[in-house]
Amino acid sequence: MKTSSPTPSSTKTTMQATSVRRQRGVIMVIALITLAILMIGAVAAIRAMNVSLSSVGNFGFKRDMANQAERALRRAMGALNAGGALEANDTALNYSAAMLPTSAEGIPTALLATSTPETVSGFGVAANAIDLTTAVAGESTSNLPNMKIYYVVDRLCLNAGPLSSDSCQTVSAAPQGGKSPGDVTSSPKPVFRITVRVDGPRGSQSFYQATYSN
Repeated sequence: MKTSSPTPSSTKTTMQATSVRRQRGVIMVIALITLAILMIGAVAAIRAMNVSLSSVGNFGFKRDMANQAERALRRAMGALNAGGALEANDTALNYSAAMLPTSAEGIPTALLATSTPETVSGFGVAANAIDLTTAVAGESTSNLPNMKIYYVVDRLCLNAGPLSSDSCQTVSAAPQGGKSPGDVTSSPKPVFRITVRVDGPRGSQSFYQATYSN
């Protein structure tokens, strides 16, 4: 019996076919790794974009709350301008003639009450709360800010009563045009602290403060 040995050409063809199959296998592995890397990069890019969009939304949301707080500031300053001597507490103005107790952050604890923030712990009346969650008559309900605003005003004095530079923080305006030996010093004026609390959607809450002297 004769046995035939493989010719060089057939051996070369077999080796080339095996090499091609191996190369195809390596290319498949490289393609899968590349695809996995691209998928990871795409997920990271989407997450980064979502974080950026969330940050921009939060910034705009905070700015809107600050803008709405101006409503309470204007109302409080208007009440102070027409409030007379202001030597005693006046709940109609959400006003305390003496400094209110504050938290470590400097926020009056009267505004931190969660049960009845409208009356700011008895220093104000509910009618002074600014409700932006419902529309007034004739107002569209499509673009409501969905916020509630509370505020309290306290005079920076240790006690109620007549103004005293010894127990109150005061300011005095210098005479216009310069000061000369014969000038009369203007009488000191009290300094008031206006603190505003804004409750927004999704449980958000912000506080704003300003000092004012009339």
